[in-house]
Amino acid sequence: MQSGEYIKGFTEIIACSLLSEGDDYIYNMVNKINARGGVRITNPSMLMTMKKLTEEGKVRSYPAAGAKGGDRKYYSLTELGREFYLRNAGQYLTAVDALRQLIEGGLKK
Repeated sequence: MQSGEYIKGFTEIIACSLLSEGDDYIYNMVNKINARGGVRITNPSMLMTMKKLTEEGKVRSYPAAGAKGGDRKYYSLTELGREFYLRNAGQYLTAVDALRQLIEGGLKK
């Protein structure tokens, strides 16, 4: 599994993508990313991303009871966050494809 350094700049769109699937809490989001993405992200990194998205009005948080009785802070995508995700997801995917082509080009020599 690779370091979270590889996804710097992508954490906001990744968080919005996960929240487009439904409300969630940081620990669970981090586990999903680490399981799906082949990269490793930490809870503090995701916390910083969620704080930024909340400050920008793209995400809102609310407390909810956890499975083991304690309260958890859940996050949901706001309309602004959904617009951000829908407007930018394609651009991020294009950037990933461009990076892939550039990196693979050097391997072919």
